[in-house]
Amino acid sequence: MIKLYLADISVLGDPQSDNSKISLLPQERQIKILKHKLADDRRRSLGAGMIINKILYENNVDVNSIHYGSNGKPYADNIFFNVAHSGKFAFGISSDKEVGCDVEIIKNAHLDIAKRFFTESEYNYISKSENSSNTFYKLWTIKESYIKLSGEGLRTPLNSFEINISDNDISITENNIAKDCSVTQFEFDNHSFAICSYEQPPRKIEFNYV
Repeated sequence: MIKLYLADISVLGDPQSDNSKISLLPQERQIKILKHKLADDRRRSLGAGMIINKILYENNVDVNSIHYGSNGKPYADNIFFNVAHSGKFAFGISSDKEVGCDVEIIKNAHLDIAKRFFTESEYNYISKSENSSNTFYKLWTIKESYIKLSGEGLRTPLNSFEINISDNDISITENNIAKDCSVTQFEFDNHSFAICSYEQPPRKIEFNYV
């Protein structure tokens, strides 16, 4: 079963001066959080750590039971999870199967990035859309969630696969062959969210707030 988690970092204190939340996290995560130079980056990393803690707690998994793939992606026995953060949110997802997720605050469209790193069809889809900013981040978050699902990260060129959108149906192809994964994308509070999974995503989007 897929579950979604959301942490609003705007209500969190700076973990550099407020240890009420960071002290509940593993030492390794605390060090990672405090390495960030900006307070909001520390809050975002804290929010992601809080989400991971909640996922592990809900699934009775000890933090020491986390494993890391060759690419550094964490997972635990019988539970897969992924986290991302941007803007005012940290976002997470858990599942019985591999998952990937992404969130981005919606700003102005980066058509130069799309032209350079996306496929030609994707670039044309963005440039011809009524709202190029929303469309750019829609495709961007889907691409990020897919490469996080695969575990390859940015070692996978973003133009080596293509996002196909028809009405509300979203699919991914590589060399014109459809990939066996499910994609969900939605917007909330001026942020674009995407989920890519080997399990059918929930029909109704409901966050578990952290």
